Amino acid sequence: MGAGREHTTRAPGPTPRRVLLVGPRVAFFARLAATLRAGGTGADVTRDAALADADEIRGYGAVVFARTTGADERAAVRAAFAAAGSRAVFLESPAPLVAVLAAQLEQALLEQARQERAGTRRLAGLSAEPGRALVEVAVACRVRVTGHGTSRLRRPRARDLFDERLPPGTHPVPLGARTTHVVARTYGEVLVTAVPAGPGR
Repeated sequence: MGAGREHTTRAPGPTPRRVLLVGPRVAFFARLAATLRAGGTGADVTRDAALADADEIRGYGAVVFARTTGADERAAVRAAFAAAGSRAVFLESPAPLVAVLAAQLEQALLEQARQERAGTRRLAGLSAEPGRALVEVAVACRVRVTGHGTSRLRRPRARDLFDERLPPGTHPVPLGARTTHVVARTYGEVLVTAVPAGPGR
């Protein structure tokens, strides 16, 4: 990342499909960056985001901090992005699972792009309660729902829960045991939600 700081601003353009991961180059961020790149989203890991120049900063559409990033560093990065006129989304509640966090970042980027082009949403909502997820569909489409969690040995696990065409409306999807997050996808859209803890967790 560059050390200079440019103070001029430019007219906003389309949301960049690129994510900035602020924190040390630990294994978690390395796996996250690889997952994002495999899905077509650019990703960089740095501890010097607050020192980047404005052109670099405006090249990112979303930002996520490592859990170890201190409050002062977070504030400095946010201030740098604000000074650059960036509209990047700062992910406030990052999931502790690589696949889920990648989906959260993808959702943030897609939501920004949808707002810019005022497109119609197929997936209108996703929520969860112990034992089931609720998928709200606005336009008939094929929906794939995946449950994520960890095994008793704390290894990440993903399970396909549903993959069918759905009509408009709200549809329940049963969840497996130890599911902590749910990801719903259709063409060009993704939604993520956490599952509240129930008796089985």
